[in-house]
Amino acid sequence: MKQITKSILDIPDILAIKPDFNSIKILKRDICEKTQTIVFATDWNIFKVLSTNNFPEELNQIILKLEETWLSTEVFYTSTEWFQKAMKWYDDYEKMLQIQKEEYDAQKQASWEGAIWMIKKIYKIRDSMEPWEFIMEVVRLAFQTWASDLHLQPQDDWVLLRIRIDGVMQEILKFTHADFKKYLQKLKFIAGTKMNVDYVPQDGRFSFESVNRDWENKKVDARVSFMPGMLSESTVIRFLDPTKWISTFEKIWFTGSTYEVLKRNLEKNTGIIIFTWPTWSGKTTTLYTILNYLNDWKNKIITLEDPVEYELRGIQQSQINYNKWYTYAKWLKAILRHDPDIILVWETRDIETADIAINAALTGHKVFTTLHTNSAIESVPRLVNMWLQSYMLAPSLNLIVAQRLVRKVCPHCSTKRDANFAEKSEIEDAIKKINDANPKINLKFNWKIPQAIWCDKCNGSGYKWRLAVLETLEITEDIRNLIIKWKVGIDLYSKARESGYLTLREDGIRKVLEWKTTLDEIRRVI
Repeated sequence: MKQITKSILDIPDILAIKPDFNSIKILKRDICEKTQTIVFATDWNIFKVLSTNNFPEELNQIILKLEETWLSTEVFYTSTEWFQKAMKWYDDYEKMLQIQKEEYDAQKQASWEGAIWMIKKIYKIRDSMEPWEFIMEVVRLAFQTWASDLHLQPQDDWVLLRIRIDGVMQEILKFTHADFKKYLQKLKFIAGTKMNVDYVPQDGRFSFESVNRDWENKKVDARVSFMPGMLSESTVIRFLDPTKWISTFEKIWFTGSTYEVLKRNLEKNTGIIIFTWPTWSGKTTTLYTILNYLNDWKNKIITLEDPVEYELRGIQQSQINYNKWYTYAKWLKAILRHDPDIILVWETRDIETADIAINAALTGHKVFTTLHTNSAIESVPRLVNMWLQSYMLAPSLNLIVAQRLVRKVCPHCSTKRDANFAEKSEIEDAIKKINDANPKINLKFNWKIPQAIWCDKCNGSGYKWRLAVLETLEITEDIRNLIIKWKVGIDLYSKARESGYLTLREDGIRKVLEWKTTLDEIRRVI
């Protein structure tokens, strides 16, 4: 603020003042009106006060109260008439508050491209914000882009802030290494990890308030991983929103024949259902939805997870801890002593875990587990190659499901185009195989395929949200006989085709012809 040299101010002096709104709010408006005194600035360690001095006792009390903060005061005087002009500063202050409220509401409700734009906006004013305030607002807004995770990735000259939306990474901002160090320390503090350790990986968690996809204000959990690198620590924040993961079967992509197969096997009281997929293919969504569906309070459900991502009411959840020898195999034995009806083993990694799960399935338990294989049908030779007893494996298996997530074409901007020669050949070959395996599907192809364009609604990507491409292998008696005989190669595939088995790629082509995704997206993922 320009230095004021006069102690008595007239109207031109008052009009020239640009008040500090942080100082204006020190005294409430009604007090200022009654005492005809207003605090309009704070320079260094001095409160600047404007008064008519019509109420000297009240003015002295205000000065004493201000100086209790160990700052001094400097008083300027004016007439009653001209003081009323200064009171308009409160009108300006209230207008500013209203604008800030509207901006905050817009920021709170921002989604997709709006949230990305807000991140870039607050990035420009980051120096005026506390480091923890800035980084937490970035985290909250990143969640409101409906990203699954946020990455802070050190490079030679910069630290990149990237988010993964619908499975695809997008670069949003660049930080200097000096800035990143400030935000890294705040994230470590918030996540409850050691701030002075940067040479070993650390994991932490924290929570924040945000709106979900239904525009309801909810608590969101965030899992944070810090990993040492050559330049600095790479940081990944994964968003865990329970309202996003637990849904209905239709919303998590099981429809038509795949839903019928899954539901038929969920109704069985014993046996194993295996899900196979790579990372970021929606296993949390599928498994938690299934557990929520089965959780009718008549069954005892126990899970063995790594880690427990969401707490499911009415379900007994336990978490792996390798440091304390809490392994899948060791504690699966303990779980069986608690007489569960349904067991979830988050991952089958070795023969011991697989053997215990099979024995549980053969002794009256319903078991869910996951494997890492490229397809459902490849899971059978994988289990056989673990040297499991085929005469025990075959009767325990009920269903194997492979799953991949692909982006859906944006409903606002997608269009259709003529398929080129290579695309026609690829699709027609897939249609023939699909119709041969399952004539009930009876796919048609009019030589047109979906084309992703771009618009503001999809943030210029041409895609919005995701759906699953599924491969379901139901274990029939014929397939069981082949497993017992160790015939798990071409014989197994041929017998599965007789039962209507479709590969991931074929189910993907089917969804292209249903105008749900594009051929390019299927090629990218599968």
